Amino acid sequence: MKMLLAKVLALSSLFTSIHSYAQSDRAQWEEAYANALKSNEQRALSLLQDRYNSLQPGVEKLYVSSKLHGFMLLHGQPYYGNKNALYSEFTSKEERFVDALNSEEQLDFISARKGYLSLLQDADNINSLDGKILLEYHLCRVLNRQALYHQAEVYCSSLNTHIKDIKDPILPKYKALRVIGNNQEFIGNYQAALNSYQQLIAIVPNYVDSSGVYNDTGLLLSNLGHYEQAKKYINIALTMRNALGIPLKLAQTHHSMGKVTLQQKEYELATSHFMQSKLISQRYDYHYGITYAQLGLGQAHIGLGNFERGTRELLDALDSAAKQENAHIRGEIYLTLASAHQKQSKYIAALDFAHQALNLAETIRSERLSAQSLKTLAEISELQGNYSVALNYYRNYAKSELSKRDKENKSAFVALDATRRDYLNEIQTKNLSKENQKLREQNSSLEQYNDISGFAIGLLLMLILVLFAYQRRKTALLELDALSGALNRAACIRNIKKQPATNHPDYRSVLLLIDLDDFKGINDCYGHPTGDRALKHVIEIIKSQMNSRDITGRLGGEEFIVLFKDVDELDVQERVERLHQVIANTMFSSECRQSVKLTASISYLATTKALNDFDELYSILDQALYQAKRNGKNCVVDAYNDPIYLASSAYAPA
Repeated sequence: MKMLLAKVLALSSLFTSIHSYAQSDRAQWEEAYANALKSNEQRALSLLQDRYNSLQPGVEKLYVSSKLHGFMLLHGQPYYGNKNALYSEFTSKEERFVDALNSEEQLDFISARKGYLSLLQDADNINSLDGKILLEYHLCRVLNRQALYHQAEVYCSSLNTHIKDIKDPILPKYKALRVIGNNQEFIGNYQAALNSYQQLIAIVPNYVDSSGVYNDTGLLLSNLGHYEQAKKYINIALTMRNALGIPLKLAQTHHSMGKVTLQQKEYELATSHFMQSKLISQRYDYHYGITYAQLGLGQAHIGLGNFERGTRELLDALDSAAKQENAHIRGEIYLTLASAHQKQSKYIAALDFAHQALNLAETIRSERLSAQSLKTLAEISELQGNYSVALNYYRNYAKSELSKRDKENKSAFVALDATRRDYLNEIQTKNLSKENQKLREQNSSLEQYNDISGFAIGLLLMLILVLFAYQRRKTALLELDALSGALNRAACIRNIKKQPATNHPDYRSVLLLIDLDDFKGINDCYGHPTGDRALKHVIEIIKSQMNSRDITGRLGGEEFIVLFKDVDELDVQERVERLHQVIANTMFSSECRQSVKLTASISYLATTKALNDFDELYSILDQALYQAKRNGKNCVVDAYNDPIYLASSAYAPA
């Protein structure tokens, strides 16, 4: 891509000068605006308005509109965009964009996501890379704020890829790296987060407030247990933000310091920082910050033994979190309330809050929250003297932990098998090299005979051609797909067609069609060898979920077919969902030893009938798989029971 760009620039020096000027102009304006914002807010506003008015309709005008929105929000004034009858199409896009920004600030995250997704579809339709970067940034950020970290990872990862494909995006790269690093930290990928923060520090301009980097790095160090070093970084952020007079960011950093001191059980100090965060957030009616400050205050007061005050703060936080649909913080609040009532020997109330946490964990399918809830329920039941009930909770807790370890072990086995295959491939390569060397020596000997050299070489070429033809014929006869080790398309379909009707009314034949999400992005980002690894990785996962009589095969590309035989009707959905979750939760290593995550869209059908009419069944599954892609990918669709809509859009909101 860079070579092609170099050729184009070499052919047109005029275009180069114009493009360089545009880059320089944008960077100079960003610096001028940042400096004005520190010293003269009225001049900063004038710079924003002048820049907005001078730009033609497009992505940069939307970006400046978002900065105008942020400026007005900081000063307590509404902003709804600018209407221009001459550019009705752009005006409509800007109105949707600003509506999404306002919805996000009002904590209406669902409406915000719908707006951003709609605009992302528009950017994709016209293949605007800058547009994709801008909207992926906002989707990554809003899902991070809602604590939907794994959903956010989809857009954050795509954003991380796209900013590498453009030298000077309209959205500054340091802004993108900030939300990318936050997401990596939230999902526990600390090494990747550190790398992102290091890149951010290396490129952030001098005129940009870098206090956020110190704040985020401090939190990351706290997660790693380096509390004193974490406080040093956060203190730097506090000093910078206090000097710069940026109140909402100052509230965020007070909250960060509160979290670190709370972890060190410095409850008085934690209370002070959380209270300052709450007061600043209330002054600017910043509900998101208020909720987290209330949670921190509740935890700190509980630590000090001020149970009544702590409970009041936690209940207020719970009410705010419910309005924001923030399941992550709700679960944490329930467990904190359970712990607080347990310390006061109020076991009935403690059990009620712990049960609510467990119910929430089952709803959002959070293994971490489920394990914590079960452990809390067991401890409370034991204190009540209900030892049989406590034992049952402890058993379920142990099962939950063992289940997590089983998944980790399966990942280790997959990695071990991949290493074994690499070793075998290396041996095979060495053997082929030896054979090749042997042939060269033979050829060198034949060349000594000048009279028959031409004949010998011709004979050797014929021999190689015959061997090549024989090998191709032999490979064609094999039923296994050479890349993945699964059955090839023809063999797999032939075996599936042989499947008779089930011999028990409660048993079902379950046919799954699996398509890897965004597989082209893996090839583009990591190279085709890593794409091959991904296919092998997926087939190993599929085989780990199969019984001995089940069938799987690769239909082609990144599409697989699976037949689960004689599945109890009540177990069908669980089998399919388990396979889907294992694929989504298991990482594999790229050629350059980077951890890569795959997701898959799955359609399935369950039937008691014979499967001899495969073409009709495949058509049904294919339509359902298309619906899964429209639903946002990384999901499961029941081809017989879930609704299927054959619309053209592929960006239906989640």
